[in-house]
Amino acid sequence: MTAIPLDCPATGTKDGSREFAFADDERVVVSFRHTGDAPVLRQSKFKLPAKLRFHEVASLLRQHLQLQPTDSLFLFCNSSFAPQLDQLLGDVAACFHVDGGTLVLNYCTTPAWG
Repeated sequence: MTAIPLDCPATGTKDGSREFAFADDERVVVSFRHTGDAPVLRQSKFKLPAKLRFHEVASLLRQHLQLQPTDSLFLFCNSSFAPQLDQLLGDVAACFHVDGGTLVLNYCTTPAWG
């Protein structure tokens, strides 16, 4: 993501970057949707801490899917773009959630969008 939409309530940080402030107990509802030949999750909705970085979300998903370390895993937000792995889950959810506040993340084992 190169720019934060203007309607997102970001706060400035000391280094000049923009990052959202989240309470320790703040959660994001994430709906994981498989794409292509990716394995299907038994449970597709999770409440995850808003302070998680996307590389941590990918690690959790990798564990639930029981993927090998050599298996590829791609995450896409709303079937359109791949968030950077160092982005906070709450930042992306604040800007790109769908009705009801749920963040839709598509996952696949081969690149699908981009």
